[in-house]
Amino acid sequence: MHHKHPPLARPALGQYARTELAFVGSTCARMEAVMRDWMQQLGDYRTLLVTGEHTAPEVATSIRSDRKHFTSSHASWNAFDDRLLGGQYDLALVNGNHYPAARQIVFVDEAKAGTLVRRKDQLSDVLAVVLVDTETVPDWLQQHVEAQESAPAVLPFSAVDTLLPKLLELLQAATPPLRALILAGGKSERMGADKSRLVYRDGQTEVERLRDLCRSLELPVHLSVRDATFAANVADLPLVADRFLGLGPAGAIASAFLSAPDAAWLVLACDLPLLDEATLRTLLTARRPDRLATAVRGPGKPWPEPLVAIYEPRAYQRLLQFLSLGYACPRKLLINSDVAVVDLPDGRPLTNANTPEERERVLGQIGVAPHGR
Repeated sequence: MHHKHPPLARPALGQYARTELAFVGSTCARMEAVMRDWMQQLGDYRTLLVTGEHTAPEVATSIRSDRKHFTSSHASWNAFDDRLLGGQYDLALVNGNHYPAARQIVFVDEAKAGTLVRRKDQLSDVLAVVLVDTETVPDWLQQHVEAQESAPAVLPFSAVDTLLPKLLELLQAATPPLRALILAGGKSERMGADKSRLVYRDGQTEVERLRDLCRSLELPVHLSVRDATFAANVADLPLVADRFLGLGPAGAIASAFLSAPDAAWLVLACDLPLLDEATLRTLLTARRPDRLATAVRGPGKPWPEPLVAIYEPRAYQRLLQFLSLGYACPRKLLINSDVAVVDLPDGRPLTNANTPEERERVLGQIGVAPHGR
C-alpha cells in the first residue's frame, strides 16, 4: 500500500498525558482544590494540572519557570501543543468543566447539574462518581456508565481521597516497559576493527556478551545498526536501523524511540568490556521513571555516563529539541535535564576500549595475555 507520508509509531497519549483524569461536574474551586491536593500527595510522579480561566488573560502567553516569567503577545496553541506539553508528564489532572480527558471522575453536584449534562458526550471512561450533595446517581448518568466495561466506584465527596490507590494502580500500570539497546552502529575508526565483534573472554563477541547480560535481567534486547539491510546480525537480535544518519549515539537513541515511543531504553555501548551484571542491576534498581533518564557515574567523574543509561520516553522529545539547537551529545542532554544519577563505588565497569592500546590494557585486567582472544 502506498503511503503519502511514512507511517510512524505514535505514543499512547490521551488529550495530554499517558494517564489523565478530568474532574467534571462540580465547582472549579472544589475540584481544583482536590486536584492540587492530589498533586502534592503524588509527589513521586510528574503531574500536570490543566485548568481554565474565566476571564481573558492579560497577555496571550505566560509561562513561569522558578523565578523566571516569560510573557509574549503572540499566542498559537492547539491540541498538538497540548500533547507535546503533556507527554512530558506522568499524569494530567484536568478541569473537565473546561476541557476533556481520556478518563473522568464525575461529581454529582446540584449547583453544577447543567454543566455535567452538557459534558455527557465527554464521559467516555468514568473512573468514579463522587456524590457532593446527594446520595443517589442521576438516572441518565447511571444508564450512561452501565455501558462501560467496568462499573465506576460511587462514593461521597468526603471519601474522595480513597480513589488515590486506584489512581496509583493506573500510574504503575502505565510505567513504560524497559528494553535494551546495544549500540553497534559505530564506525570503530580509532580501534581499526568493529568493536561489536571483538572478543575479550569466553569466545563471545561484545554484542553477544551484552545480549546475554540483558537477557539475564529479563530484558528484551535490540541491536542498533547503521543499516539493517547490510548488517550482519551475529547476535540474532531484532535490529533498530539508524534513521537519523550521521548523528552517532544520539541518532541511534532517537531511532529506537521512533520505532517504539512508549518504551524506555537501556542504552549500552559495545566498547565497555568490563561492564558487568552487578552494575546493570544497580542501574535498574535505581531507575526513576519520573525523570528523563537514569544514568551511572564513576567515582570522581563530574558527569554521568550517557551510554550506560536508561532513557524514558519523555527523553525523545527533549533529545530532538537538543538536536534542533545543534547539540548531538547525549551527555549534554543528561547534564542539562532532570535525570537521576547513580554514583558507582568502582569505575572499572565503565572503562572504555576505543583503541588497540586501550584494548590491550583491558585484556590485561581480565587476565588475558596481550593479543589474546
